[in-house]
Amino acid sequence: MDNNKLPNNLVGYGPNTNCTLQLCPIDSSALEYRPSLAASGTIISLFVLTMVIHIAQGFHWKTWGFMVAMLLGCVDEIVGYSGRIMLYYNPFSFGGFLLNQSKTA
Repeated sequence: MDNNKLPNNLVGYGPNTNCTLQLCPIDSSALEYRPSLAASGTIISLFVLTMVIHIAQGFHWKTWGFMVAMLLGCVDEIVGYSGRIMLYYNPFSFGGFLLNQSKTA
């Protein structure tokens, strides 16, 4: 990814990005590809299901600390994959990229 090769002062990555799919090639985006909408939606639904199961088990077994840790982990993954959905619609979205990176931290 090299922003210097883009014409007309277009910026493909960063807080000042002005690229769109109509103006810039996809390989100028941060990920250099368009994430799968179906895969991201499926993974989000699986983490929501997992979160509900952990809540039920946490209350049943009264394992509050473990339940809270698992809920925070599930929420972090859901936020991260929401960023991938944003990147599907706009691969040049800096906010979507930052949300996507939350799941890898």
